[in-house]
Amino acid sequence: MSRLSIYLLTVGAFLAVTAELILNGVVDMIAQDFQVSIAIAGQLVTAYALAFAIGAPIVITLTTRFDRKKVMLGALFFFILGNLMSLWSPNFTVLMISRVFLGISGGVYTVVAMSAVSKLVPSEKLGNAMGTFMLGVSASLVLGVPLGVVISGWLSWQMAFGLLAVLSLFIMIGIARVIPSLPGEEATPFKQQISVFRNGKIVNGYFITLFWGAGYSTAFTFLVPFLQETVHMETSAITITMFVLGLFSMIGTRLGGYGADQWGIAKTVYSSLIIHAFALLLLPVITTTVVTAVIMVAIWIGSAWMTSPTLQTYFIQQTPQSPDLALSLNTSVLQIGFAIGAGFGGFIVNATGTVTHTPWVGGCIVILGIVAALFCMQIKRELRKA
Repeated sequence: MSRLSIYLLTVGAFLAVTAELILNGVVDMIAQDFQVSIAIAGQLVTAYALAFAIGAPIVITLTTRFDRKKVMLGALFFFILGNLMSLWSPNFTVLMISRVFLGISGGVYTVVAMSAVSKLVPSEKLGNAMGTFMLGVSASLVLGVPLGVVISGWLSWQMAFGLLAVLSLFIMIGIARVIPSLPGEEATPFKQQISVFRNGKIVNGYFITLFWGAGYSTAFTFLVPFLQETVHMETSAITITMFVLGLFSMIGTRLGGYGADQWGIAKTVYSSLIIHAFALLLLPVITTTVVTAVIMVAIWIGSAWMTSPTLQTYFIQQTPQSPDLALSLNTSVLQIGFAIGAGFGGFIVNATGTVTHTPWVGGCIVILGIVAALFCMQIKRELRKA
């Protein structure tokens, strides 16, 4: 039963994260259908990310004592509702509201499901179970955008959300039948929740997350129109490209975890951020053919996702007794970074009338992450000397 339970929760996480990423591949189609600019359509990413970052933690806090199974079922119900709203959106406003539903419900489900995994398996199998669950999240990075492009090109972008709604319904039924009742926990006092912000090492770590997420999102939100505008890439080629980029995100994630152990957190963070920034700064210059574009974007994506597991390791080291809160807040900060990046990228597109400048702006934002990393590691060195 435990294995089937983990698989159900994992597929649910895959669907939840896919709902966030799927939009990046169809932002141009949505802009055309609703007759809005690409910059405005890109704010759908901002809506999801802000709802995830702000709304999901509030809901999770308010439902801490509730049965975890019921919370997951409730989250999936609203997740299905959000996808159906996206499917039948008569105008852009309704679609924007649906993104808020998806951001909150998808975020609540993902976080609660991750916690549920730890309660469904014995301690000696926890690592393997968490590895399986995170594979679902990683798989969404590989398949989320290309699936959205394929389904949208074959049928319509609306049907991509319709498919998510149908699959989520099956997962909801499976969880209702298979997952046992999982009691809630005592709520974390507010004083304990804000205590992490008194730790300079953690706060600087959050700034790294914020800037790398914002820089990444500034460029990635408008990547499809960027490739279409610079190298005139067609839909079929974009689908393959997005799949390749997903693989590089997985490679980067694995390399970041390996680097944190073998090379140290500081070296891995510095190297990943530096490559990330330079790849974005060089992208508009080097992107003259499809081949050079794919190579440079792959380097960018791979280096970007090296940073995430390294920072997770960093936060665990800083709060070894209770890392959950620090990690949860880091996820919220990352989503806020994504929201800021999508919003700022849209502003740049509106101001310049082109998407070709978004990588340059994104690269400059990532450089701020490097500065934050310098401060972060400096604090660590001073504490060691003390």
